[in-house]
Amino acid sequence: MSHPPTGPGRPGPDPMGAYPPPPPPMPAEPAYGSGAAQDKTNGLAIAAFVTGLLGCCGIAGAVLGFISLRQIGDRGGKGRGLAIAGIALSALWIVGGVVGYLVIPGSDSASSATGPDGTPKPKTTKPEKIDAYTMKVGDCINDPASSGAPAGESAPPVEVESVKKVPCTGPHDGEVLAVFKLTQAVMPTDQQMSRLASTGCKLRIQRRLDRDPAAAHLGRSFYYPTADSWRDGDRAVTCLAVNAAEGKKLSRPIRG
Repeated sequence: MSHPPTGPGRPGPDPMGAYPPPPPPMPAEPAYGSGAAQDKTNGLAIAAFVTGLLGCCGIAGAVLGFISLRQIGDRGGKGRGLAIAGIALSALWIVGGVVGYLVIPGSDSASSATGPDGTPKPKTTKPEKIDAYTMKVGDCINDPASSGAPAGESAPPVEVESVKKVPCTGPHDGEVLAVFKLTQAVMPTDQQMSRLASTGCKLRIQRRLDRDPAAAHLGRSFYYPTADSWRDGDRAVTCLAVNAAEGKKLSRPIRG
């Protein structure tokens, strides 16, 4: 049996009896942008860390940190640790600021309110000038005109238009313990007015003075209307506790 000879353009039989293997397939390319997203650090995470580290923008670091964590969870990327650190640092700054505002001023004021032995210090308050006829029970006053001297029926009257209201925990000339009104239709004379004021104040405040631990060192004083204030309708007599020693001041409220 014959067959045509092998020549150009005619494939001869494969000596191995098989065709060559096909070339290997090309490797698949990554999806567009996926590799870059996994390798890139989230910009908001960096901003959160820097803002939290500086502590100058309040809760901005925490807000940026939460936003960056959400972006990293949705899109991928690096920077989760920076975002968490920014949130933590911002929280520390906020807590530190609150503690500094509440604790430090409180401790300063607490220490300044007490002396070395723990006793309360008198508060320093700027004196308030008030009209003499507007004094009310509980007011403590300084009166340079009378200097807190105890008043008696024979004491010469001193006209006072205004006094200085001061804290009762500091030095003061007198403390108002009672106020009552005269019922006379016609203004009494100075001597009569003094007697009415002295008698009325004794009835109203003497028991309280006697109950005070320092009763032996306390006296009474009073203010009554002047001719001008009487014409304006003033009928009030103001009764005060004062130091019995002329020129000396009280240093605390009456405890009776």
